Amino acid sequence: MRITDDVIAIIFLAPISGFDQVLAEDRSVNRLEDSVLLWKEVCSNKMLAKVDLVLFLNKCDILESKLKSGVRLAKYVRSFGERPNDPDVAQKYFRSKFSAIHREHSPIPRKFYGFCTSVTDTTTTGGIIAAVKDMVLREHLRASKLL
Repeated sequence: MRITDDVIAIIFLAPISGFDQVLAEDRSVNRLEDSVLLWKEVCSNKMLAKVDLVLFLNKCDILESKLKSGVRLAKYVRSFGERPNDPDVAQKYFRSKFSAIHREHSPIPRKFYGFCTSVTDTTTTGGIIAAVKDMVLREHLRASKLL
């Protein structure tokens, strides 16, 4: 038995508010770009090909504060282009970007769950985690023909 035989899902947190920050351990690496590269590695890993991936685009509250204070996302994320510097637009953009990486780099098609979160909002985050747990469990019960 491989270790991944017991893994049902991976929960990946990407702090999207870090678009204008660098890593403390390597000041030449943008925090968001680091998350994108790691997400690519997780998605393309053949050992994890059958594992469901759950993405939390985290720190959406901080992203919103930054954008509303006038920080221009397009200055740091060139591919954001001329889109409005709006939190909802930015969240949709990032969800789409991470979803596209998932589709392109997964060795085989698999489920993708993506959520915009602020883990300091424990009520909402708890509800999302419960919903994700239920979705993943139902999918595996279906695959086992128990549901």
